Amino acid sequence: MDFTKHFIHEWTIQAIRNYFIDRNFHEVDTPTLLARIPIEPNLYPLKTKWTERNFTFYLPTSPESALKRLIAQGIGNCFAVAKVFRDLEDIGPTHNLEFSMLEWYEMGKNHHDIANTTKELILNTLHYVQQKLQLPQTDFIVYQGQKIDLGGNWYQFTLKELFQQYADIDLSQNLTADQIIATAKAKGYNVDDVTTWEPLYTQIFINEIESKIPQDKPFIIFDYPTQTSPLCQTCPDSPGFSQRFEFYIGGMEIGNAYTELTDSKILKDNFDTETKFRQENNLPIHPYDQKFIDACGQMPPCAGIGLGIDRLAMLFSNSDKIEDILYFPTSQLIQE
Repeated sequence: MDFTKHFIHEWTIQAIRNYFIDRNFHEVDTPTLLARIPIEPNLYPLKTKWTERNFTFYLPTSPESALKRLIAQGIGNCFAVAKVFRDLEDIGPTHNLEFSMLEWYEMGKNHHDIANTTKELILNTLHYVQQKLQLPQTDFIVYQGQKIDLGGNWYQFTLKELFQQYADIDLSQNLTADQIIATAKAKGYNVDDVTTWEPLYTQIFINEIESKIPQDKPFIIFDYPTQTSPLCQTCPDSPGFSQRFEFYIGGMEIGNAYTELTDSKILKDNFDTETKFRQENNLPIHPYDQKFIDACGQMPPCAGIGLGIDRLAMLFSNSDKIEDILYFPTSQLIQE
């Protein structure tokens, strides 16, 4: 068997650890069993039962809750490389049931600062992998026939700019269900039985924007609607939007960053709003942690990001299926 693609996954993790350790970040071994978990839109945890104590645990959707508790206690800049899990999502070419996530936090920084670190980290990791493969150092990769420049200026747009440019929609005037239903109906979308905002927002983004994102360089999208970003600081000059970015390479979403919300009252209100939404729409509900909310209120100003390590290894190994870089993908396990 040729293990080269698996080794690229291994070297990607090694490079990530080296990068942060060299910069005096603390690495945290975050727990896999959680009694409670943050409640965020579209994120649903797997759960398991401890029979001896008749106790329900939840598997993490990210390392976030553990890291933020430590930040509130003064640990400072920190990171974790962790296995995370998400229910109500099927496996596919870019998604495994359990996957490896890098999450890091920088004190006194915002989401624009995190974007700068992200670019430096990815270039550093690429060069490490090239060294391991005994290849010349370059800032370029070729992914599925597309040459991608990781070293030049990355594309940067706000989400509002993209909706205006590609969908001819003023997103700031389409932040309620009634508004976006009317807009989508005028554009010819089927809005029958649609009563909430998120499905049409997502459909328009996928149909009219995501497929048009250039792939010759990484692409950063800044400032997302606050209703989709309950753990973010809001944008002071853009009502209804929060300080968040997502970035894409080769058409794949790789990471999601926030300037972190440190107001515990607003955070609790956001969690309660999501809980009510799930109750009204018969969606799974799990308990959230008041201690986590309190910890967020005690954090210093900071920013953080979750980054998909497996997808990054896919890019570096020119793999179009996530199972090609994993020793034991879910697709293999469910066939045994």
